[in-house]
Amino acid sequence: MDHSASQETALRFDDALMANPFADAVSSQPENRQAPEEPPKPAEEEPTYSSSSSSNSSSDNEDDNIVEGLATMQVEAETVDEPSTIDNMSEEFSQPESLEIPKSGSRPFFHVTVQDPQKVGDAINAHIVYKVKTKTNSPVFRSSEFVVARRYRDFLWLYNQLTLGNPGVIVPPVPEKHALGRFQDEFVESRRIALERCLQKIVSHPMLYGDPDLKVFLESESFNVEKRQKRAEPDAPRVSLMRSFGETISNAASNPFSKFVEVDEWFGSKRTQLEALENQLKTLLKSVEGVVKQRKDLGGAIADFGESMIPLASAELDRGLSTHLMVLADVQKRMKELHEQQAHHDVLTLEHTIDEYIRIIGSIKLAFNARIKAYQAYQQAESDVQKKQAVYDRLSSQSKKPERLAAAEQEISEAKQRMNEYHREFQDISKLIKSELDRFDHEKVEDFRDSVEQFLCSMIEHQKQIIALWESYFDQTEQLVAENQ
Repeated sequence: MDHSASQETALRFDDALMANPFADAVSSQPENRQAPEEPPKPAEEEPTYSSSSSSNSSSDNEDDNIVEGLATMQVEAETVDEPSTIDNMSEEFSQPESLEIPKSGSRPFFHVTVQDPQKVGDAINAHIVYKVKTKTNSPVFRSSEFVVARRYRDFLWLYNQLTLGNPGVIVPPVPEKHALGRFQDEFVESRRIALERCLQKIVSHPMLYGDPDLKVFLESESFNVEKRQKRAEPDAPRVSLMRSFGETISNAASNPFSKFVEVDEWFGSKRTQLEALENQLKTLLKSVEGVVKQRKDLGGAIADFGESMIPLASAELDRGLSTHLMVLADVQKRMKELHEQQAHHDVLTLEHTIDEYIRIIGSIKLAFNARIKAYQAYQQAESDVQKKQAVYDRLSSQSKKPERLAAAEQEISEAKQRMNEYHREFQDISKLIKSELDRFDHEKVEDFRDSVEQFLCSMIEHQKQIIALWESYFDQTEQLVAENQ
């Protein structure tokens, strides 16, 4: 790729990610500027959820909706004849020598955590900084354990880099950008968990764990400088065939042959299935959000009920009844805490997984778009061969000089070679996407099975605690009755 083409590639970065549901304008701004951000919101404000009734019967209906939604999703385990397909694919697209899988055939160990979110900056440029801690036995890194500070847009940069540099790979997505309520404790913790899960999936991916951009993200102490250097050096040698091809398909979107659209029945069917799954997940997410809101509303209503018992107990002349009311008020307050804990567990288990897979489908769409652009690049090369063949035929019919015919033949040969390379790359990326979708199906079943199991276990534990709380109430009141007698 020449210098002008590389510059065009750099300019087409946003086009390559035009379908990216997580990208924002910040990722394309110079690093010495920070996008204005709104001042922090009060910590006690809670994220806004869809409105719904707080009654017990309505909560039961929402629980029924969740069960129905899970059944409708039809999350089924699929048998794969070759469980190591993605590993075989990773060998075909070679990584740099220093990042290759060890001779033993095992991948390096990674343990990545995102910790200690801290708000930094003034009221205009305030943002959250996370500590990313990595433990690994890979000899590529400077040490076996290191910690770096990263903010949200750094995670977004990593996602964009991996998506552009690995066309066809389903890159684990970062959580979406939010402008409101992003400094609330609950939101910050939710984002931290999502970012940590994103990194853990990236380092466990056989096509991504050795990516140079990931290495820079995890260990660089001059991260902003290295990011600017990558943008300023579009001619830097690429580390693999697929990374180079990623720039080729980025340019394909702006050429006159973008009208070519490859139609494949298998991929068309998969796209339809993914769109249906996405709609089902969004419906299920709305139901879970409704349950979470109702649990919080129920907890608040119970706490208010308990508070109303206190002045009633104070005004009651009968000491026994007054004591009973005070005990009941205390039970109601403790029940509020239990409902809030259950709502928090609902978010951490089922809601996080549903939201994550909605975002993963967005990454799959990007992989599909990369395949379409790969097909467009192949079609452009094929059309170029046809044009050069037409020129050669015209020269032959006009009995032009032999040297011109020889030059035309050489151009045809080079054009055919490029066409064959693009066709092979298109087939490779198609094969890679199929392997990635197999991996997606297996992980989806495992993740949802674990999430539903944790969701149900937390509900059972929550009900046990409520029962124990009421049993303690009866024990105390019976003891009071016995004392009065």
